[in-house]
Amino acid sequence: MKIIRPPLSLRLIHWFNNIVLGLLSIVTLGAIVFNILLYTDFFGDDMQLRTSFPAKVDFMEKGDLYLNGDHLKVQLVDANTRIHFINTPDYITKKAGIALLIILLTILLLVWEFRKFVLNVKNGDVFTKSNIHSLQKISYILVGIWVFTAVYMRLAYYYLNENIHFEQVVITDEVPNYEGLLFVALFVWVLAHIMMSGLKIKEEQELTI
Repeated sequence: MKIIRPPLSLRLIHWFNNIVLGLLSIVTLGAIVFNILLYTDFFGDDMQLRTSFPAKVDFMEKGDLYLNGDHLKVQLVDANTRIHFINTPDYITKKAGIALLIILLTILLLVWEFRKFVLNVKNGDVFTKSNIHSLQKISYILVGIWVFTAVYMRLAYYYLNENIHFEQVVITDEVPNYEGLLFVALFVWVLAHIMMSGLKIKEEQELTI
């Protein structure tokens, strides 16, 4: 019996997925150790947390642009930036550490389910209940990541906006919603239903034979 090798693209995806899973596992393990050290006060008061600011900002200071003999007044608007908590208090670091760990564990589960799906397809098992369940789980996980990220960013925005003050920067209300995650989740959900239809057709053909 001739053994049919899977397409090169599937083998490359499976190989790349294994690498990502391994690296992500190492990073997640590091995040777990980091959180343990945080709660044992290992770092003391030396933490310098830098993270994405949960909203866009406008800079009040105007600049000068000299172009083709013209003198133009310009101002930076709708800028994405990062915030540095100088000598970060431990209660901020601990919350950020827990949030990071939750995201990493969720992404690790997502990559694991995707690996199961790719492995089945690579082995020729396409229309199976296992693949359908994997796709459904991936869709649910993506929605969960979207909900967690959107809520976390919105809460961070309100908390910082109420308690932070800058002289030359205005914080806008443009908080990212990450709609792309919902689109991908919907696509995966539709793909799961296509697999369901394929499985039903396959079972009907087997009964007919």
